[in-house]
Parts: sequence; structure tokens; C-alpha cells
Amino acid sequence: MNILNELLLLSEAKGKNLIGLTIGGKLITKKTSSEPWPGNFKSSVNQLTSLEGAPSSVGGYFWCSYNQLTSLEGAPSSVGGNFRCFNNQLTSLKGAPTSVGGDFRCYDNQLISLKGAPASVGGDFNCYNNKLTTLEGAPSSVGGYFNCSFNQLTTLEGAPSSVGDDFGCSVNQLTSLTGIHKILKQMNGNFYANGNPLKSNVIGLLLVKGCKKVELDNKQVMEIMNRHLQSPFGHLRVLECQSEMLDAVLEEWAEL
Repeated sequence: MNILNELLLLSEAKGKNLIGLTIGGKLITKKTSSEPWPGNFKSSVNQLTSLEGAPSSVGGYFWCSYNQLTSLEGAPSSVGGNFRCFNNQLTSLKGAPTSVGGDFRCYDNQLISLKGAPASVGGDFNCYNNKLTTLEGAPSSVGGYFNCSFNQLTTLEGAPSSVGDDFGCSVNQLTSLTGIHKILKQMNGNFYANGNPLKSNVIGLLLVKGCKKVELDNKQVMEIMNRHLQSPFGHLRVLECQSEMLDAVLEEWAEL
């Protein structure tokens, strides 16, 4: 028996963890692409260029980070735990799992589109530090934190309508949050938008259910917003916040 087969048998003998080995950038595993794997699958830091040969589904986590992937074609259709594909050379998420029960981490790539992302993610969705100019294709629902910071976004159109934790869009090119309450309808945490050239229309955050606190570069606006976020949810606090902003000569910020 050669050393490759010995390693493969050893990884399978662990019961829950399957180690993906590579030769010449190709995935070598005793599991074929037509078979599911009930446990975890890890093939990180492997100079991997293709996911061809990966299991059809993975019950635990699937890690393929720190490789040379330009495509997710061949990835499992469903992953019960976390899916990690960060630090590759991906420009799109075509081929990504349609269902991810845990976190989906695709940061530190070269993504220009989120098309192909799962419709919903049970945990966090991290797509920061890419080349995104749009959030079109993002999951409609994220159970944890949504982070799209360090991109080139000028709008949040396409963002999830429901986020279970914080929402991060720091260090982009956002100048306005017009209609944010129609895009992001509910969350359960803080909204981070510092590092953007924002000049207007942030008050809609008061109509996002579960928004607890906002982080903005304009400290005066941020303090007014956070004070009114402590008031009971509803249109009354919007009107009161608008009145205070108008008194402070912050008309553009007071617009929805």
C-alpha cells in the first residue's frame, strides 16, 4: 500500500473528519463526487485549483481556504456546518453550496459578484475585503453577522432582508443609506457604517427592527441616532429624531 492510500485510510478511520489531499492541484479522495460525507471535510493550504471530486454533501464543516481556487464548481451542494473558502482567487460564488447551516466565509478573495451564494445561511456571512460593487446575489436571510466591509459598494441594494446579529458595511463608498429600512427589515445587533463618505439619509435605520446601535464617522449624527434608538420602535421616534436633526441643521441626514 502506498503512502497516499495509507493517509486516505487514516483520514477516513477518524469517522468524522476527511482530509482532502492534492496532487498537482487536484483533489484526491476515496469519496467520489456522487457520495455524501456525514462528518467534516478539510482541504486548506493545499495549492488546490479545483474542487472536482469533493463529496456531494457534507454533514459537518467544509474548509477549502488558502488555496488557488478560481471557482467553487464541484463544491458540495449542502454543508451542515461552516463553509470556508476565504483566501483564494475567486471572482464569483458560482458553484457554492445552496444550503449552509453554519457560517459562510468568502472574504479575502477577488469577488466582483455574490451571485451563486446560498439563499440563506444559518450563521455568519463574511464577504469583506473583496471587489464588490453590488450585493446582488447575497443571501436573503443570514442567521448571524453579515459583513460586507472593505469593498467598493455605493449602495446596499441586494443585502439580506433579515440578519440575526450585527450588520457591517464599513469602509466602502456609501454616500447615503436611502431606503435602508426597505432593504434591511430586521436585525439583532449593531449597524457599522464607519469609513464611508456618508452625507445623508441614515434615519431609516430607526425603522429597522432590532437595530440597537449605529457606528458612523459623523459623531453628532451618530449620537442623535443612538439616543433615539433607545426609544420604543415606531414612527414616533423617527419624527422626534428628524426634529432634533433639523434643529441641529442636519437636514440631509434626516431624510428617509
